[in-house]
Amino acid sequence: MKYSRTLSLTLASMLTRHHASAFMMASRSPTTVSKLSVNGVVTPLLLRGCPTRRHIVSQSHVLSALPTANDVSSDDFMKQLGHASQIIPLLHPQDGDELLTEDESASLLELLSRQLGHSDGIRGFFAVYLTSPESLVDEDVPSLLADAVRSADTKVMVPLACMNVIMPTAMSSVHKDAELIESASKTASSGKKILRLLKGNEDVVRNCKAISRVCQGAEGGLTENGAEDLIEYWERFFVNYKYEEQQRSDIALAVSEFC
Repeated sequence: MKYSRTLSLTLASMLTRHHASAFMMASRSPTTVSKLSVNGVVTPLLLRGCPTRRHIVSQSHVLSALPTANDVSSDDFMKQLGHASQIIPLLHPQDGDELLTEDESASLLELLSRQLGHSDGIRGFFAVYLTSPESLVDEDVPSLLADAVRSADTKVMVPLACMNVIMPTAMSSVHKDAELIESASKTASSGKKILRLLKGNEDVVRNCKAISRVCQGAEGGLTENGAEDLIEYWERFFVNYKYEEQQRSDIALAVSEFC
């Protein structure tokens, strides 16, 4: 499928050496990850062999096969990818799908909140979600996901949510192929939908102001407690990924609505 190939090429350009060997192993396995992400942030990922909607008999049947609260609370990043692939179809029911009962919705919210309660869970979930067909097509974030994001620890959630805007935004100017540019742009838009759920939050404002200052080449100058530390944090991030003037300009524009 042409789009899947496009996502694969996007992934290849974003892989770090840290994940390269894991990606190669996953690519050879028909039952594991077919695409991985940079540090688990904002990159295409699908799980081969995972149930698609046409395999779903009922929502209740799928609920019974979901990971446990302990699984999503404690499993490592790689396992969180698989958990996300099971949860996501339930967040976007299609015509003909059974609607979840009130109790089932509450159980799913609890499960998702547990997954978004720690870094590996957040990275694993959004590595899958932000490039899923549901996220790319649907304008609105499902209410269950919105509630789970808003209830998460912003000290953990916000930096990762910012990265999920920054990284595909940067890639949209790195790519030369029109399809890859479109793919990166769509992923960045999906990332913004998640960050908008927290718009106005103090941690969002402070992080995005720091990101903006780094993009402009400014150092220090903010008086809020911890502002200089944030600037140093994001400067290291930008240097690590070798973002140049064009990427920094695009990123500054992307985060401007959150400052």
